[in-house]
Amino acid sequence: MSEKNKKWLYPLLEMIAVIAITIGIFKFVVIPVRIDGISMENTLHDQSIAMINAIGVSEENIHRFDVVVIYSEALKEKIIKRVIGMPGDTVEFKDDILYINNQQMNQDFLDQDFVDESKITYNAQNFTDDFKVTVSDEEYFVMGDNRLRSTDSRDLGTFRINDIIGVKGLVIFPFDEIQWIQ
Repeated sequence: MSEKNKKWLYPLLEMIAVIAITIGIFKFVVIPVRIDGISMENTLHDQSIAMINAIGVSEENIHRFDVVVIYSEALKEKIIKRVIGMPGDTVEFKDDILYINNQQMNQDFLDQDFVDESKITYNAQNFTDDFKVTVSDEEYFVMGDNRLRSTDSRDLGTFRINDIIGVKGLVIFPFDEIQWIQ
């Protein structure tokens, strides 16, 4: 190989390697996600950009109240929601109180001021309408944090582990809202 060919071949191979590694990282390690809509307010905001962890998505690593990115076949898009019900759970909301398997659960991730303002804004008595559902084995029940404006398992049904493509992460934009997503 001539010296002239080496001058352009090595930089080209380096560029191809960098592109392949970058694609691999953004497909298998972290998933960039733009928050589209208000279903996760006041935790995540419309138009924010987050990097979501794509490794470690397994039944052992998904916990109640984790924020997850799911591919919704019904919507034909990725959605970001919070795991409320685990496989086999009975999930019940009664008068804005969450019960899992008949045990009252705290929802510390909800901003109470936001909840109160939303109920006034949307003229709603409850932030979460009353319902009761039993989650099948190997399925997860997810909800948005903005219960009055979220399309989630209440409408779409439960999701399987194969639907979950990322868990937890980091909001990276806007810069004044950088935060870990738990």
